[in-house]
This record gives sequence, C-alpha cells and structure tokens, in this order.
Amino acid sequence: MRWLDDHVAMPRLSWVLAGLDGSAGWGEDAAEVIAPAFVPAVPPPHVVGCVRKMAETCAPVELMEVEVRDRLTLRARVKDREAGIRVVGCTVEPDPPHRLAELRASSLVPAFARPPLPMDFDGYPLAPAADGARLVVFAGLPGSGKSTLADAAGRRLGVPVFACDWLLGSLTSFGGYHLDRQLGIAGEMLTTLAVRQLSLGQSAILDWPAEEPELRTRLRSLARATGADFNVVLCVCSDRDVHRTRLEGRTRDIPGWHQGGNWANVERRLAAFPPWQDDHILTVDTVQSLEACLAAVLGYLGGTTAPA
Repeated sequence: MRWLDDHVAMPRLSWVLAGLDGSAGWGEDAAEVIAPAFVPAVPPPHVVGCVRKMAETCAPVELMEVEVRDRLTLRARVKDREAGIRVVGCTVEPDPPHRLAELRASSLVPAFARPPLPMDFDGYPLAPAADGARLVVFAGLPGSGKSTLADAAGRRLGVPVFACDWLLGSLTSFGGYHLDRQLGIAGEMLTTLAVRQLSLGQSAILDWPAEEPELRTRLRSLARATGADFNVVLCVCSDRDVHRTRLEGRTRDIPGWHQGGNWANVERRLAAFPPWQDDHILTVDTVQSLEACLAAVLGYLGGTTAPA
C-alpha cells in the first residue's frame, strides 16, 4: 500500500482504521480531523462513538485492500476478528488539511439488505413453475463444447441461455476480471437468473462448468422447490488433443472476456472434476458432430419445446 501514501485521503482513512482496530486514546483529535461540513452532518463525538462501538465487535482488524475511487475518496476492505469483511470508505475536503468530509462503514452485506438466496431452496417461498418448465444445466470444463451445444439447444427449444462467461465478462469494466471466486460469483448470478425465470413460469438453460457439488445441489433443490424438471447435460471431449486445440484456438467474441484458454488450468480441473450424483444426466462426448450431440440432447429433453 506504500504507493497510496501520497493520496490525500490516506491519512484520514488510516485514522478511521485505527479507531476500528481499537487503538488506545483514539478519537481525541476528532475535532481537528473531521470537517465542519461533515456529510451527513453529525458532531465529532458521535462519529467517534459510532466507530468505537463498531470496534467492540470487530477489533482487531486486518487491512485487505484499498481502492482509489477518485482523487479525494478511498475505499478499503478490512477483515474483522470473526473473519467477517467490512467496507470502509472516506472522502476528504479538496483543500489542505484535507479533513474528513464523509465516512461510510458497514459489513460487506449491509444490514438493511434482504437476505441472499439460500443454498437449499426446500421450504423457500417460490411460486410453482409452469407445467413443462425445466431447468437445464450444460456442464463441463472450458473447451468441452458445452457453450456451442447449449446455444444450439436454446435456439431449438426457444429457451433463454444464460452463460457464465458472458456474465463475468460484463463485470470486467468494474474490475471483475481480478475478483476472487469468479465461478462462485457467476454461480450466484446464474442461480438468481434461474429463480427469476422459473418464478415467471419460464424455463432456463445455464451454461456453466458446475464443478462445485454444493452449487449443483442448490440448483437441484431450486428445481424441486418449483416443481420444474431438472436436467443435466455433461459435456466431455474424449480426445485430449481435440479438446486442447478447441480451447486454445476458440474465438467467442464475448465482451470483456478472453478468447482462448489455459490448457494447464483445464487439465488440473479435469483431474479434480467431481462426478455428478444425479441418476439421469446425459453425458455427451463432443468429439461427435454438433448435429449428433444436439440430437442426443433433444431426445434426452423429450424433443419438445419448453415454455419460454
């Protein structure tokens, strides 16, 4: 963080973080640190009291990262003693001594936000899906042909296809390419889209590696809770040379995302890919032609057009 030392807001952010860390005697200089026009307008003793109150439950804290929002504003993520994440942002006055003009501090998930979607939808209040509605997961590792097959099936069935890489690509302009747990983020977005589609009585196709067993279970419980059919098409490529050539030579033109892929990464993930526990999944070897693979998928899904 040394390169941030010259940012005008860094001394004030450090002051706030020292308060969250429970530093002895902290806050005695609040009248000199906090600007008279503090937004929202609250007296310095109140600010100090609020930060000290937070410190009772979070100190000591560990600084994880600092983000520059503009020339006067910084935002930090800190880890508290319970390994929870808190977000602290501050803005300072434009002129020296750059006193604190605004302060925001909260847990990563604000208390006022509604609870996130559950990992198990059994008992969760959801409207029943329409007759014939289905949730279809096209699973498999990068380069296995799942996206091409999912798109082809979506066109034939008239069902929207939600793709992991398109969602992640949309976040790149906001730093999404460097986020941790990208697949977990994509899984959350895909689950939200599936909930929305099924709640509207419509089907959905998810194009997603689906490596995490707990997220597979989550989608299965979502389909069960809405009464929708749950189908899995697992795409594999039995010829490793073909798989690698496809991966490294593919051109998908997804905004914000990469073209080819890293074969070493895929090999590692192939070795660790957990088997599916569902009884009636369809495994498709995409060494076959697209037409043959699509015919197998349509036969598996009943060959009828799902509600759209």
